[in-house]
Amino acid sequence: MTFATILVFCGILSYLSLKNAFFGLKLMAGMAWFALFMFLKDNPPDIIIEGSGVHTALLVIIIGFALMIVLAGLRTGIKRTEQSNKGLSLTSEKFQWKLPDWMNATQGETQAQARARQQEETDDYRDQFHRALHQPRRGRRL
Repeated sequence: MTFATILVFCGILSYLSLKNAFFGLKLMAGMAWFALFMFLKDNPPDIIIEGSGVHTALLVIIIGFALMIVLAGLRTGIKRTEQSNKGLSLTSEKFQWKLPDWMNATQGETQAQARARQQEETDDYRDQFHRALHQPRRGRRL
């Protein structure tokens, strides 16, 4: 009964993690499969003899599921990194991230030029902010 409960929990968590882009959920699903492995290692079902080839194969399959779920999450992270290096907006099923303009080098612009443009924009913003905070006071009376 405990084996079936843990197996159903692992299945539901794995389904949810594969439908979601959140890596933490994939990691939790992988750890749930690892917990099933630990339980099944010491408590095989009654029809399977402990240490037999079937028991060992079942344990290897469970570890394979755990690794598959976690590696699927890493693959998603790698795709996002590749897209961000190309200067594209990042999308998943439900969310969309847009990189700041200074991270996207326009055509013909080198990284050094993009950094210089970003520094100019930062300096302009800093000057505007300073002027807004330090406006001359008019009609000041004591």
